[in-house]
Amino acid sequence: MYGYMGKVALVDLSTGKIKVDDLDDDLARDFIGGNGFAAKVIYDLVSTNTRAFDEENVVVFATGPVTATPFWGSGRGHMASISPLTGFFFDSNFGGNLATTLKRSGYDYIAITGKASSPVYILIDNGNISINDASDVWGLTTGKAIEHLRAKHGKVEAAVIGPAGERKVLFASVVCSGLRTSISARGGLGAVLGSKLLKGVVVSGGKRPSVADADGLKEFMRSLSPELKSKIGSLKKHGTPFLVEMINSKGKLVTQNNMFETFHGASKIAAGEIERYKTGNVACNACPIACGKMVRVPSGTFKGMQVKMPEYETLYSMGSMLANTDLVSIFNTNAICDEMGMDTISFGVTLAFLTECVERGLLPEDKLGGRELRFGDWHDLPDIASQTAFRLSPLGELISMGSARLADVIGGDSKEFLYTARSLEIAGHSARGIRTMGLAYATSTRGGSHQDARPIYPEDDPEKDPGFDGAPEYCIKSQHNSTLGDSLVICRFVHERVLGMEIGQRMADLLRHVTGLDRDAAELELVAERIYNLERLIGTKRGLSRDNDTLPYRVMHVPIPDGPSKGRCVPPDRLDGMLDEYYSLRGWDRRGIPTMDKLVELGLVKAMSLP
Repeated sequence: MYGYMGKVALVDLSTGKIKVDDLDDDLARDFIGGNGFAAKVIYDLVSTNTRAFDEENVVVFATGPVTATPFWGSGRGHMASISPLTGFFFDSNFGGNLATTLKRSGYDYIAITGKASSPVYILIDNGNISINDASDVWGLTTGKAIEHLRAKHGKVEAAVIGPAGERKVLFASVVCSGLRTSISARGGLGAVLGSKLLKGVVVSGGKRPSVADADGLKEFMRSLSPELKSKIGSLKKHGTPFLVEMINSKGKLVTQNNMFETFHGASKIAAGEIERYKTGNVACNACPIACGKMVRVPSGTFKGMQVKMPEYETLYSMGSMLANTDLVSIFNTNAICDEMGMDTISFGVTLAFLTECVERGLLPEDKLGGRELRFGDWHDLPDIASQTAFRLSPLGELISMGSARLADVIGGDSKEFLYTARSLEIAGHSARGIRTMGLAYATSTRGGSHQDARPIYPEDDPEKDPGFDGAPEYCIKSQHNSTLGDSLVICRFVHERVLGMEIGQRMADLLRHVTGLDRDAAELELVAERIYNLERLIGTKRGLSRDNDTLPYRVMHVPIPDGPSKGRCVPPDRLDGMLDEYYSLRGWDRRGIPTMDKLVELGLVKAMSLP
């Protein structure tokens, strides 16, 4: 098949067995690739009573038909598992050079189950798969581990965990190598690898996928090139930090554990300030944007070294959420989180939650091992990150469990100060201020992620509240668009700027040029809906329902107190009304469970019985 390599693999770490199969044509047709493959594999192989750290849990690394093709932003892959943070299906996109190399190794996906008896890594060497002893890299930081594996195996790419994953920090990440290091960060997937004693996956490969119409693809790209160039200016120049001041100007920069949504120190952590330290641009494979930047750190842990610039989400979680204007502390802590293999969003938001609880007297400071927590005082933020990754101190141990479980430990009124959705710390796009994002976080299969339904910032009067009308329709279309993009797999920035914010003819044209399959936009919408419903089914089989489709107390009950978006919140009755409409439009019942009629319509009835 054009666009695919035609092989898939299942690796059982408990038995050491490796099974290689041909890619099923029906799977490719019905689920496209990437995210779709991952959802189908996990639905088929993981039983409803399997928990994240059980050896029966499965981790999937998948590519899509667009991966490793000439199309812009095609150096992307997808991984998924059952999350230790949410307890449900969780998928995460990754870039760098890993996805391209995985596909060139000859596989469309690799699924990993079981648990090794001692630390191992999986080596895929031009199609040959082996399970190897990892005792010499276990305990190393992600950078050192990748360096060691390259010294051992030559020109390889790798996805590895660091000390945080090895110690099963619940928001541990997976770090993927490349000129621009990429992180499969959210949901604790690195902790799942750690629970399997799997340091990572190491890949080499020189096979190239064929496309159905290379000339047509080239002409398609030529026609879109002016539009792409016109829309990537800020990203190309500054990367995602350009968002800090723009979002703050709209009164939607979540600040001090969501007490406020305007950060008076925003300019000190924004793109303009970062420019003082920038040394160059870096890009994922096949990307013309190069939104990644490198900065030279003037002081602290990484003094004098070049490190990856913090993205907007990190500037939010370690900056505004902590009322932290010390940009250099964020440089250092971001680099430590990458080396430790730890999600910066969950780390920063959990620390913000804990700080508010301490300031309110809900947790005695003697439980923190001697550290006084105060908003605005983060001189030792890098050290707190290290303590968390190694779970070495009382403070680090508390943060390592994530804020939802930390609230269970603290008790009292602490849950009123959480900023989570489905136990996942919410990303840096306001659940109170952006009308569509309240519903988006509540219904996302990931939880508090901005990667299902996407945030939009229209150029309108920031003081005019658009209300909630149209939010359910928008969320569904956006969720489908993201799902399809994650199945192709393609960079979100390229996808949204030239293929559109909704599934349309351009997406169909791209798929036709790559695979030769002539499918219109309506058919692709159906595929995306099928995948999203399958993700929901994985959740509902595990107890997910309307009760879980909710928002933090502060988002629903405490209006924004300051700034251009002052007065906004998502009252419970408005959320209930949006959920009723959302479920109805989706063909789900009032509990949020897909109906049999919907499953029949989507061709999912055959998938109803889990093993």
